[in-house]
Amino acid sequence: MSVTAGNPASHRKKRLNNYGPPTNLILAQAFKVLCIIAVSRTSLEHWGNTQHTGWKEHTKAIINRFHYSNVTAGLVLTTTAVLISSEAPVTRLMGYNTPASYILALVAFGAALLSVISGAAVLIMYETGTTHHNMETLKEMSRRKVIFLLLWLAWPSVCLAVATFCLYLSIFVACFLSKNILVKVLATLSLLAFCANGVLALDVFIFVGKRPASAKHQDPEQGYAMTTVTP
Repeated sequence: MSVTAGNPASHRKKRLNNYGPPTNLILAQAFKVLCIIAVSRTSLEHWGNTQHTGWKEHTKAIINRFHYSNVTAGLVLTTTAVLISSEAPVTRLMGYNTPASYILALVAFGAALLSVISGAAVLIMYETGTTHHNMETLKEMSRRKVIFLLLWLAWPSVCLAVATFCLYLSIFVACFLSKNILVKVLATLSLLAFCANGVLALDVFIFVGKRPASAKHQDPEQGYAMTTVTP
């Protein structure tokens, strides 16, 4: 005898028309990465019901993330401004006025500035939109508009990542090209730590979003588990 338990069909989440990932494997992974960067989720299923309390809590979390991102971008912007506007006090230890280091610092400065500007714009418009407008219109967006919206939301974080990476490379090059052996060793160790952190982040990213073994029999359309009882 089989018994099926679950929520009524009337309680199913409303789904966004064009929120699903592409069928292509590579594009699907790219879409997943874009969702993580833009909305801190592996998919857009939470857009299916913008009247739920979970949606409100999620928007608050995203707004807080934009606040922290803007603060971090401001710190990176200040640091790079100091690097490109001053000379190294001890050139034997860290000569960041070398061409390679200086160019990387300029790129970091530009990316950080873009992150601050775009982050402020996204924060103002996102907070205003989610507070004073009915976000149920998300369900009517075309596929192209969904991608554009995700890119717009992800742009400040992408710029911040580029700025931080270029700032690190600028300091690494300045230290590695120094004439002090200890500084070179420390720079090499920092590079190894940076690469190890990247490997760990990639491992976590691959794990996040996978369905646990206990949920293999869950119905993705109805959102409840299929329980089979045998006499």
